Amino acid sequence: MVNLTSCRGNLTCENNEMEPEDDGLLHRTPLGRGVIAVFAFQSLLIILANSLVFLLFAKTRYLRTKTNYCLVSLAASDFLAGLVSLPLVLACSTMSLPELCVSMDLCQRFLSISTILHLLVATLERYFKIMSPFKYTSMVTKHRVVLLLLSVWTFSCFASFIQLAWINIRGPPTEKIHQLDTAYAIFCLAALAFLPFLIIACIDGHIFSFIRKEQKLRYNLTQGKLLHNMETKQRKGRHDRKAAIIYAIMTMVFAFGWFPYFIITLLFDLGLITSAFPFAADIIMVVLKFSTALINPLLYTFFKNDFKNALQGMMRTRQQKLQRSEELTTTVV
Repeated sequence: MVNLTSCRGNLTCENNEMEPEDDGLLHRTPLGRGVIAVFAFQSLLIILANSLVFLLFAKTRYLRTKTNYCLVSLAASDFLAGLVSLPLVLACSTMSLPELCVSMDLCQRFLSISTILHLLVATLERYFKIMSPFKYTSMVTKHRVVLLLLSVWTFSCFASFIQLAWINIRGPPTEKIHQLDTAYAIFCLAALAFLPFLIIACIDGHIFSFIRKEQKLRYNLTQGKLLHNMETKQRKGRHDRKAAIIYAIMTMVFAFGWFPYFIITLLFDLGLITSAFPFAADIIMVVLKFSTALINPLLYTFFKNDFKNALQGMMRTRQQKLQRSEELTTTVV
């Protein structure tokens, strides 16, 4: 991973080419201040989008399903991205204190590991629900889902903060520390990024194949005509397919946002990249990484049927209250 004994994770530590006379801190230039404004706005959007998920989950009883427990837990992780991780990026890039930059990189790594593991848990839950509907109720209980999600949080914290066991924040990196960083980077890329991604991809492929075969079989059995209760089953098939598509999109967004971070960090640790990245490339990478925390809640709030229905219901209720309030005001006048 990023060598925490250096400022490589900082947006500006190695990007002094913006203005050679500057110290490279982000707020020293007009362009840098514009970047700060963009990141602050992105952080606000992330907080608002995930707060909406919390609000809908708290106010709508039928949303409290095992599937949505996974999504709300993911939303909590994404919420921390906007509340803690992205502000730390700004703090590191404006003050360049080693402690801030270390905290920034630890939080980014936690976010990446937590996101992919949450997606893996959500995909597995959906897989059992579709492939083994009769065993699903007894196998996948809310208690087990909550325990599994707590395990995801615990493991993500452990896997992210374990590097504190060998780093020297202010001192120069030794050869042993560099070797540990390199081994850790390889492990994170292989075991905590690519492996979960491949498992999710295989599961999604199996789900889509199963749904397609089921739809074809249903059509052949009915010869294109709907029999009793067949329309309900077709709606369920469409719902399962839509949910699988949403999870697949979330996984692809993670890959586009976080794989460059893992790969480039490993190349730095291996010494295959020795020069600083262009400032614009650093900014694009940060935006891509944190876009996952914004896109995820938007996907299942506006495209997942139950969340979308809950949002529409909440908006209707609010509109009705406003109308009643206006009527009462008019009556009094």
